Amino acid sequence: MKKRFVCLLAAVFVALAGVAWAVDFQDVTARHGMVSSAHELASEAGVEIMRKGGNAVDAAVATMLALNVVEPNASGLGGGGFMVVRFAETGEVVFLDYRETAPTSATKDMYASDQAKAEKWSVLGGKAVGVPGQVMGMFTALEKYGTMSFAEVAEPSVRLAEEGFEVHPMQTGIVTDNFEKISAYNDIDRLAFFEEGLPIEAGKILRQPELARAFRLLADQGQEAFYGGPIGQALVAAVNASGGAMAMKDLQNYAVKVGDPVHGSYRGYEIYSTPPASSGGTHIIQLLNIMETFPVSSWRHNQPRHLHALAEAMKLVFADRGRYMADTAFVKVPVKGLSSKEYAARLARKIRMDEILVDVEADDPWPYDDQGACAYLGGADGRRISTSHFSVVDEKGNIVASTNTVNYFFGSGVFVPEYGFVLNNEMDDFSADPQSVNAPEPGKRPLSSMSPSVVLDPQGRPFMTIGAAGAMRIISAVSQIIMNVVDFGMTMDEAIEQPRIFTYASGGKRGPLRMEDAIDPVVAKLLEWRGHNVEVQPRGGYYGTAQGILFRDGVMYGGADSRRLGVPVGY
Repeated sequence: MKKRFVCLLAAVFVALAGVAWAVDFQDVTARHGMVSSAHELASEAGVEIMRKGGNAVDAAVATMLALNVVEPNASGLGGGGFMVVRFAETGEVVFLDYRETAPTSATKDMYASDQAKAEKWSVLGGKAVGVPGQVMGMFTALEKYGTMSFAEVAEPSVRLAEEGFEVHPMQTGIVTDNFEKISAYNDIDRLAFFEEGLPIEAGKILRQPELARAFRLLADQGQEAFYGGPIGQALVAAVNASGGAMAMKDLQNYAVKVGDPVHGSYRGYEIYSTPPASSGGTHIIQLLNIMETFPVSSWRHNQPRHLHALAEAMKLVFADRGRYMADTAFVKVPVKGLSSKEYAARLARKIRMDEILVDVEADDPWPYDDQGACAYLGGADGRRISTSHFSVVDEKGNIVASTNTVNYFFGSGVFVPEYGFVLNNEMDDFSADPQSVNAPEPGKRPLSSMSPSVVLDPQGRPFMTIGAAGAMRIISAVSQIIMNVVDFGMTMDEAIEQPRIFTYASGGKRGPLRMEDAIDPVVAKLLEWRGHNVEVQPRGGYYGTAQGILFRDGVMYGGADSRRLGVPVGY
């Protein structure tokens, strides 16, 4: 069998050598400042603030608010997220965690019953809503690291919400796809996304005066308007009217966490990303540590050896993720072990270039950690294509990478109509199994894959900021993009636009090897012959949608994913 495979590989080598994937790469360059987000108008809002003298953190909050206006389905006041900030003057890197938390009414078995599963309590309606953290995250970032007031950074978004913007066909499609969910919990005549009972048509101007009202109230009253005032009161009423059980004390007890990012390296490039309750940063480092043991740069990009080794490494990483990851405020997580190069080398030895891993159990990272071993049942988070990432760099070289979400597109489907924003369904990122370490508990943060990341070159200079949307595929997307740049010398946009793969292991068994159809079909066939259960899918957001900025010779190169409406803007 091995000899037959080698012969087949040799037979198609000439064909492979002549195959190339053509795409129009469009890196945007700048020297003073740049924002790369999932929508051009949001990127412009951030750049506007920097032109007025704001720093990267000021611009990040402006971008975040504008994304709530132009991408209301993906992130906003009703959600949460993470932010990684690097300060140019000191080189310090900090991590802000404003992930949603479970309300005090949460119990470990709240989604375990047949009724809960049949009626999708973790996904739809008020029972799916976690306590939002994004508002406090924005205020915390500004107060600690910004130079402008909330009113100043909100100005572009207030204007954008009041004056409106032209609806893209993709956005009409998202509203249409979620019509049933939204209409089940809201009077759609009160929502800006509908006209005469139907989703707003592409080409129309979408105005959101209620959302502008929320921004103005936050500017006047601060975060108290949300966590103790009229916005919070309307939010709690909306949750409870749609079957949830949230109280004002849930909002009042919410707290942002500020601390250290997870840290690792890949071929001498330093990576700073998200620690638990996000699994993203740790497992990006783990995946890259495994791939560091292979001569990736000597392989041809997206060809059989490259994709085989990458797929096998993904299985090992996701097997560990499913076993060990959860909120470290509630359980010990072997972060140091999982991100250890020695542990990665142990995992890499399981990979055979002429065989595939079919039975893939989690390994044991505890010997590589400095905590006592702890055994428990893990549980994965959701598998959506929603969320929104952006990257910001200012003139002084301060860097912000931020990823924010309401989980599913349009979250739980529940809106706060008085203020025009949708509420998350992040409770679905908990495990329904009450025995899981990722089961719901009051105040617990659900497991995430969001991975806003900052990369430094071997000399310690800024090299890249990158992140993505796409649930678990965030981990695989960000890892592949970093490898595309480091191992294959690609530009930022070139690295982002490359076709990607994704696979995993769950319950001790491998998942399918999914790949975008832009990958050479001969490669797909060779991987099938090798034993992979290949599923070819259309290029799209399932594989993650990324935005990033690359630094070369004093110039910023911005890339944004055409799988979304992403556009970098610089000056």
